[in-house]
Amino acid sequence: MGTLDEAFVADVVAASAGLDGGGRSATVAVTIGKTKSVVLEIQDGRVTGGQVRPAGDGEVGVTVPVTGDQLDQFRDGSESVARAYMRGDLKPVGSTGALLAFVELFENPDFRAALAQ
Repeated sequence: MGTLDEAFVADVVAASAGLDGGGRSATVAVTIGKTKSVVLEIQDGRVTGGQVRPAGDGEVGVTVPVTGDQLDQFRDGSESVARAYMRGDLKPVGSTGALLAFVELFENPDFRAALAQ
């Protein structure tokens, strides 16, 4: 089952490194449960850094709660963040603009292919 840890941060940073940089910017917290989160710094469509920290700690543009299974599916490309949101399976809290940066990143085919490896 998916976990939010330093390896996840390293994976998303590496998977986004080759993107063209034309995307949105935001600070996004991804949470599993009520205690643990990974905060991702997205700059121009690339993840430039992130950290594991307690859920609710610090300022973020949007918080995206997921299950471990959802995280696995987003990572391996078998589920779309946008589809999960449209179905109501993903219930983010915060700025729509920040959410769009997260969705744009996870819907990018190059990012998804790199993350799935």
